Amino acid sequence: MSVDGTTEAEALVRRFYQPLSTGDTDLVGEVLAPGWEALPALHAGPGRDGWKATVAYLRSVLGGLSFTIEDVLVAGDRVAVRSVTRGTHDGELLGIPATGRQVEIRASDYHQVEGGRIVRSWHLEDYYGVIQQLNAGNDL
Repeated sequence: MSVDGTTEAEALVRRFYQPLSTGDTDLVGEVLAPGWEALPALHAGPGRDGWKATVAYLRSVLGGLSFTIEDVLVAGDRVAVRSVTRGTHDGELLGIPATGRQVEIRASDYHQVEGGRIVRSWHLEDYYGVIQQLNAGNDL
């Protein structure tokens, strides 16, 4: 544990999210194991390259993107994160053309850490909430 109480696993997982704020994906290879698996699979593709493409996509469709970790829980080799991504809907998202509206994407992620890298991540985003914010779900 570090001086501020952060475990190595928590610090590693926090680094995983840095590219969302900075756009710099150079550290992805240091954070994710070569065979990293996202569950469910990322739409942008598998592994490290899939995460890099996901970051690039989100930064392209959400102007002024900001990412905030709201909670972190560590239990053994697992790290749970509750987060929110905010930005201006400037590109097609979930099949919805740009609206220019502010949007929040709330998510819960669970990461498994082995050998100093993340080997597996389970993720769940509140896409229904995003659709409601963009007024595309009035008939749902």
